[in-house]
Amino acid sequence: MSILTRNNVRLLGNQQADKTLVFAHGFGTDQTAWSEVAPAFFDDCRVVLFDYVGANEKTVPFFNPKKYRQLYSYADDILDIFEELDLKDVIFVGHSAGGMSGTLAALQEPTWFSRLVLLNASPCYVNEENYTGGFSTESLDDLFAQMESNFHAWASGFAPMVMANPDRPQFASAFAKTLSAMRPDVALAIAKVIFYSDHRSDITRLPHQTLLVQGKVDIAVPVDVSYYMEKHMPNAILTFINTEGHLPHISGAQEVIQAIRPFVN
Repeated sequence: MSILTRNNVRLLGNQQADKTLVFAHGFGTDQTAWSEVAPAFFDDCRVVLFDYVGANEKTVPFFNPKKYRQLYSYADDILDIFEELDLKDVIFVGHSAGGMSGTLAALQEPTWFSRLVLLNASPCYVNEENYTGGFSTESLDDLFAQMESNFHAWASGFAPMVMANPDRPQFASAFAKTLSAMRPDVALAIAKVIFYSDHRSDITRLPHQTLLVQGKVDIAVPVDVSYYMEKHMPNAILTFINTEGHLPHISGAQEVIQAIRPFVN
């Protein structure tokens, strides 16, 4: 099996550039989520796009529920891609759980990474004492039950809620399309891994300069999470962008580009 095939890896941008940007998507999307952001860096950077295993029809044949039981497995896949392409000093840009997988990869091979950008990311989604993650265990149980009973009906309702921006329904439709393209059993398995994960202790060990980009309104990742990450990550810088929803790289691409360009440069 080719690693580049497994993760549907694409090399774009300026292949002679000194800087390498790797973009990682979050749950319910694939690399197309970066279609309005990544091209802004094509002139000055080598750009790598990929799909996490299970994200779509191309990658689902490689999904093994025994392997992908934790985010560390997705981190291993990231490192496989780096090794296959001989990538070093990478600037890693990851959305949501895709960003947290990149964080775990950077902890394993710190010299392979230069800096990280985490967009609306979270180390823990469950509310606990003195921590607001955004979800109660009861709400997650209900979410998973809905996914299991009628996945496509759940996706059609979940997409506009998470995307927000009701005045621009095309964004929710696009998200619903990539979400519905996932195989239901695989989507459920991945969702459980993500929402039940807790990497609060891991983020305290990340040595890299990290830019935390957080939309001001996000039903999946409340702003309290970004403040928590800023406080507990050794070299984190937090910046807010004036966007709604959990997928600002889709609904507010220009805001995301403006936020990360100075950090990348």
